Amino acid sequence: MKMTSAYLGEIEVDESKIIKFPSGIPGFSESKQFVLLELPDNPIFHILQSADDANLAFIITDPYYLYQDYSFELEASILEFLNIKDRNDIAIYTIVTVNKPFEKSTINMKAPIVIHMKENIAKQVVLQKEDYSSRAPISQPLHEKEEN
Repeated sequence: MKMTSAYLGEIEVDESKIIKFPSGIPGFSESKQFVLLELPDNPIFHILQSADDANLAFIITDPYYLYQDYSFELEASILEFLNIKDRNDIAIYTIVTVNKPFEKSTINMKAPIVIHMKENIAKQVVLQKEDYSSRAPISQPLHEKEEN
């Protein structure tokens, strides 16, 4: 199917790749279908593009690339909601707030997006107990990596 992406313009998307967010994303509950798109020439960041609204797209990243010790427990109700039986079936992403200069950008580790990749169903989970920031810096871990 053809659709328009906020970042990539008109694109062709395989309908089987549409990820359903039954509850929407907090603050954007009207959009319930998204596609995960590659950001050209950038393996670290991706685009989570709404299939319902061409103007709604998020830059996301795998938080483990920046914070290897990131960890949290999903509540039983979320495991059931997403039909998660095996950790290997899911992907975890965090939304990036892009700032200028880019080194000032942040990621929301307080509300990761959990995607069941085999069933194409997802939910943004707001962590209650973990002490993570909704504005974790993206630049600090990169500098620490370079020093090691």
